[in-house]
Amino acid sequence: MTVHLVPGQNAPLPSRELRFRAVDATPIDVSALIVDGDLRTLSADHFVFYNQRRAAGVELDADGTVRLQLDEVDAAAAAVLCVVSVDPASPNGPATLAREGLTATLADENGVPLVVFDIPLVGSEAAAICLEIYRRGTGWKVRAVGQGYDGGLAELVTRHGVEVDEPAHPVAEEVPATPGPAGIPLDPAHSFERAWMIFEDAARSAASFRSSRDYAQARLDDELSESVADPSTRNSPAVVQSQARAQERCDALVAEAQRKFDGETAQLADELRAIDPLLPRSLATFESAAWTSPVTGSAVTDGLRLGELSAPDLGELRVPFCVHYPLGRPLWIVGDPAEAAPVVAALAARMLVASPAAAQRLEVVDLSGSLRTFTEPLGALLASPVVTSASDVTARLTTLSESVDLAEMAARSGIRDAVPEPRLVILGDFPHGYGTEDAARIVHLADHGPAVGTSLIIVGDSASADSDPGVAVLERIAQQVPTSGVLTVSDPWTGNDWILTPDRLPDHPLHRASVLDSLTGQ
Repeated sequence: MTVHLVPGQNAPLPSRELRFRAVDATPIDVSALIVDGDLRTLSADHFVFYNQRRAAGVELDADGTVRLQLDEVDAAAAAVLCVVSVDPASPNGPATLAREGLTATLADENGVPLVVFDIPLVGSEAAAICLEIYRRGTGWKVRAVGQGYDGGLAELVTRHGVEVDEPAHPVAEEVPATPGPAGIPLDPAHSFERAWMIFEDAARSAASFRSSRDYAQARLDDELSESVADPSTRNSPAVVQSQARAQERCDALVAEAQRKFDGETAQLADELRAIDPLLPRSLATFESAAWTSPVTGSAVTDGLRLGELSAPDLGELRVPFCVHYPLGRPLWIVGDPAEAAPVVAALAARMLVASPAAAQRLEVVDLSGSLRTFTEPLGALLASPVVTSASDVTARLTTLSESVDLAEMAARSGIRDAVPEPRLVILGDFPHGYGTEDAARIVHLADHGPAVGTSLIIVGDSASADSDPGVAVLERIAQQVPTSGVLTVSDPWTGNDWILTPDRLPDHPLHRASVLDSLTGQ
C-alpha cells in the first residue's frame, strides 16, 4: 500500500531495492548524497549526479531514476538523501523549482510505489531534499524532508560537505529570497490580487519553514529513541554524546530554516510597507497616507481589507487579509455591540470609500447607541436618520426591502436613472429588538441587495440561531467576524491555519477624526 507522507513523517521500507523519481512542473535533475550520521557526505565520490552517476548501492539512470541497492550502500553511510534541482541543460528554463507540483515517489524493484511525498515549496528554491532513506537498526526507513535551498544544488551539496569549485548549476543571477511581485509597480485596479499574492507568498514561506522544523524534530525524536533502544547502554557516555550530537544537528537544521524564513518575512514586510501608501483606502491600513491625502478620481476598488493574519509560531509575520469587493454576502460582526463598534466602524469606513460609481449612503440601526461615535460625524452620508428605537426597526427594514425590489425592477427594465445610489446598511444589536419577521427581511436584503449596490453589515450575537430559523439562515449565509476569541482562516495553498485579528478604527481621537473626516471630504 502506498503511503502519502507529510514533512517529518517516516515509514518502514519493506524492500532493499528501491527506485526514486520526482516530477515537477519545470524541468528538473535528480541526484543523491550518501551521508554519515551528521548528514555530511562521506566523500566527493558519494555524490551521485549527472556528471557522476554511480556510487556503491546508488545509481542514476539516464531517465532520471535513482536506483538504490541498500545492501550494497557503503557500511559507513547512515542515510541517502534524494535530491531534486533545476535542470541546467533546459534552454531558457526557470531558475527555480515550481512552487506547486513537485512530487517525489519511492517505489520497490517492481515499480510499485511505496511512498509519495508532495514537497511544499515557497517558489524561490532552486534545489530541495525530498526524502531521507536512513538506517534504523538492521533495516531501513524513509523520512519526508522537503528542505529547499535558494542557492541551488551548489548550496545544497556544500552544506552537506561536498566541495565545489563552481556552481553545480549555472545560475545567471541570485534568486530572490521570496518569490512574488516585490519589484512590480502596484496596479491600483489589481490591488486585491496583489494583496493575495503576498498572502500566498507568506503561506508558502510559512509552510516551508514548518516543514523544515518538523523534519528536524522528527529526525531528532527518531535518533533519541534509537539511542536508548538498548537498555544496557542507554546511560553510557557514548549514548549521551550521541544524543548531544543529535540535538546539535536538529538545532542547526532549525536555525537554517529560521534564517531563511526570517529573510523572507523581512522582504514581505518591506513589500507591504512599500505598497501601503499606494493602495486604495479600502485596502490600505489606517496609517497609510491614502487616508490623509486628497482623493483624486474614482479608482476601481476590487477588494476590502478585514484585518491581519498571524500565527503563534511565526513570530512577527503579519499579512493583510482581504476579501473581494463588492461583497457577495453580508458581514456579521459577532460580539457585544460596544466591543464590536470599532471593528464595525473600520469595515464601514472602508466600504464607504470602496464604490467607484458614487458615494455610498448609510443606513443604520443602532438601538444601544454603541455606534454613535461613528455615525454622528457622518451625518452627511446618512440616507435616513439612525434608527434608535425597536419600534422603528420593522418599518425601516420594510422600506429598504422595497427599495431593493424597485431597484431590481428598474435595472431589469434598463432604467438606470431609477436605480438608487449604493447603500451600506448596518444593523446593530441584532437580533435583540428585532421582530419575528425581521430576520426574513434581512435575508431578503442579503439575497437581493448586492445586485443593486446594497451591502450589509450585521452586528450582534448568534446565540438564538438554534431556536430562530431566520437567524439560522443568516448565520449560514453571512461571513462571520468575531470580535473576541480566535477566528482561524485556512489558506487555500497549504491548508495551514492563520489567526485573523479584525482591524479597528484608530484609538487616538485625532487619528480617528481624520479618518472619519476623509469620508465626508472634510
